[in-house]
Amino acid sequence: MGFIRLLLAFAVFNSHFTAFDNLPMVDGHEAVLTFFAISGFYMALILDRTYGSARAFYLSRFLTLYPMYVLALVVSLGLLTSLDVHSLTDRETLRAIMTDPAAFLVMAWTSATTVGQELLFSLARHPEGGLYFVTSSREALWSDAPLIQAWSLSLEVTFYALAPFLVRLRTRTLLALMGASLACKLAVMASPVADVVLFKRFFPLEFWLFAGGILAYRAHRRLDPDPRWYDYALFPALAGLALTADLAAGPLRPFLLPGAALLTMPLVFRGFKRLRWDRFAGKVSYPFYLLHYIVIALFETYMDDPEGAYVLAVALAAAVLVHLLFNPGIECLKTKLRRRHALPVPADTAVLQPVVLP
Repeated sequence: MGFIRLLLAFAVFNSHFTAFDNLPMVDGHEAVLTFFAISGFYMALILDRTYGSARAFYLSRFLTLYPMYVLALVVSLGLLTSLDVHSLTDRETLRAIMTDPAAFLVMAWTSATTVGQELLFSLARHPEGGLYFVTSSREALWSDAPLIQAWSLSLEVTFYALAPFLVRLRTRTLLALMGASLACKLAVMASPVADVVLFKRFFPLEFWLFAGGILAYRAHRRLDPDPRWYDYALFPALAGLALTADLAAGPLRPFLLPGAALLTMPLVFRGFKRLRWDRFAGKVSYPFYLLHYIVIALFETYMDDPEGAYVLAVALAAAVLVHLLFNPGIECLKTKLRRRHALPVPADTAVLQPVVLP
């Protein structure tokens, strides 16, 4: 699923800076929802095959997410404070936030930890100081965040906190929780509060994606481990859907590509799990997601009419560079962690060959 993850990261980029004018690529928000489904699958996989304790799992996730996040955060803040480079805010606004205790504390906490960053879409600064809730994100704090797109990491971290417990649940229990989350999402979409921004990034309403990913992994475990021809055929079908999903009717979009990913992941992963280029693409997708808005801001600041393809190429090159710089050290630490907290699996019950995991 590595190339699919990178394609989804490209879709997020395309939502922020159009590089593919005539391509009805999936919207960035729906791409992030699909990321959540894939995340559920991968977290179930590594908890089943790699780590024998919740503590080891949490440390692994910290090593995977936080070092690169801190780098992107420092670069973004450095550019904003020194060169006034940011796509949606400026140095003067940052100074105003720093003089407002409530706004500063919320921004500092969410930027440092990512936790609660989705709430920045529902909070706005009062002219006389302090914060208040808003139903529309037009004047909310999100546009002043150093890494605007990092709200999704907050939902990811929430899922990571729950994942070691969720994977122990019976399938019927997980199905019930998934159904409840999906029913709540549908109810909100059909209600008068459908456009309230809080519910656009509300973990309980997106939980069905993470739970669905866990269930997709359980389906994968029941498959014969040897790839079939249709595993490879499903890959271009899923990629093609990602490139055309915006043609679907509006109400279907939050479900179309994420649902397709949940249904096809068990087979696509079986076919591609041992391919190095696919794993590499998946690993590059995270730094690309973190850095792309910074690259966009630089081009918008110093070029009058930047070409989307050039911006995309530079963002991808930056992501590859960061991956090559960070990945060896991170993988070394994670290997030591795996050895120390390995989950013993008898050879006759193994369902997967060892793979390098994200």
